[in-house]
Amino acid sequence: MQNIDGNKENTKGRRFPLYLLCLILAVAAAAGLITSYCLRKDLQAQEKSSGIVIEANASGWNPELPDLSGAQSSGIKIPGYGDITVPADTNTWKITLANPQDNNCYFKYSITLDGSEDPVYESDYIEPGKAVTQFDVSDTPEAGDHEIYMNISTYSMDENHTRLNGASVKADLHVVK
Repeated sequence: MQNIDGNKENTKGRRFPLYLLCLILAVAAAAGLITSYCLRKDLQAQEKSSGIVIEANASGWNPELPDLSGAQSSGIKIPGYGDITVPADTNTWKITLANPQDNNCYFKYSITLDGSEDPVYESDYIEPGKAVTQFDVSDTPEAGDHEIYMNISTYSMDENHTRLNGASVKADLHVVK
């Protein structure tokens, strides 16, 4: 090949980097395809395994609480709530949503306010002995006093995840400035 001046150039030296670049791109593309295939296969296996989503924000929880069960040895233990106070200027609430350790079921919380059916928060499955201690609500109510409902759905821990008895615990919510 001749350049503008009429001199022949050595194009062999220029082709080598082009081949090297093509090889690198081919290896990167193959690695991307293999990674994509493995990730898709892993997600499909997770979906087929049980179909439940365990709450990622739940942490260990086992405080010493008085036994108010009246000597009942069986049944699902449901936590109670007194007055709850949250700030008006944030959507992050610090309320403990617990599943007592002695339960043999998953809990799912759905929190509603003032009799509304639209939840401001819904948890994923919470395992026994774990609790969510902080969560974000979809809408912070105006400052003042409200009724809050901790709607607790319970599910068996077997592969069927059968819905069990649940509860709705009412408490007074104080939203303060």
